[in-house]
Amino acid sequence: MIPLLLSASSLLNFVFYIYAIGFVIALGLEQWLKFRPLTPSTELNERHMYIVQTNRKYLWRETWIVNINWFVCNLGLYFLSRNLQPVGDTFWQGM
Repeated sequence: MIPLLLSASSLLNFVFYIYAIGFVIALGLEQWLKFRPLTPSTELNERHMYIVQTNRKYLWRETWIVNINWFVCNLGLYFLSRNLQPVGDTFWQGM
C-alpha cells in the first residue's frame, strides 16, 4: 500500500505543476487579450476571451482537485508509516 501511495503522490505532484503552469499561462493570456484584442471584431474578441476564461477556470479547478488528492495521499502515507518499526543498522553485523 505504501508504494502505491508514494507513486500516486509523486504523480499528483507532477500533474499539479503542469496544471499550475497552464493556469499561469492562461491567466497571462487573459490579461493580454483584455488589453490587446486580437481582432477589431468585438464578437471574435468575446469568443477568444470566453475560451481563455473557460480554460483558466478549468485549470484552477483541476489544480485544486489534484492538490487535495495529493494532500490525502500524504495523510495516508503519514498514518500508514507512523507505526512502522525503524530500520536497524545491519550493515556492520556481518563482519
